[in-house]
Amino acid sequence: MAGDIPRVNIAVKDRILLHLLEEDDQADRYVVTAALTRPGIAESCAQHPPNVSRAMRTLLRKRLVSEHSRSIRGDDRRQKTWQLTDEGRGEAKKRLETLSQLKVLIRDETDTLLELEASQAANRLQAEMSVLQILLHAQHEGVLTFGDIRFGLVTKK
Repeated sequence: MAGDIPRVNIAVKDRILLHLLEEDDQADRYVVTAALTRPGIAESCAQHPPNVSRAMRTLLRKRLVSEHSRSIRGDDRRQKTWQLTDEGRGEAKKRLETLSQLKVLIRDETDTLLELEASQAANRLQAEMSVLQILLHAQHEGVLTFGDIRFGLVTKK
């Protein structure tokens, strides 16, 4: 690894598309989890809620997401939620394919520093993490380390 450290920077729109793709099993349901609300999306995408609202307006205009008022599991009131449209689902899958190929740095269980594609990192770290989570950690931390408690339990594959 003679070159520069790989820099990861994920646009807000891409973060939201990947998050909604991960939560796509909840599409068109009457009762959903808070993950589809503004605060849930903000937390998962490491954004402030106003930035989520601004990005959603753009995604709505491009018809990549649709907006709904739904019951939230564990909450008494209905809230505004979003889900991918068919066009948005296609765009999200394309972005996932592209972003999965971004290079990230990890330190594996033998303390070896490796540069590999984001799609391979969770397996090497033996962690249950999505590509979005890998990329967000890489963006904020630089190097992802095997056994980091924030990644959850180490799981043998």
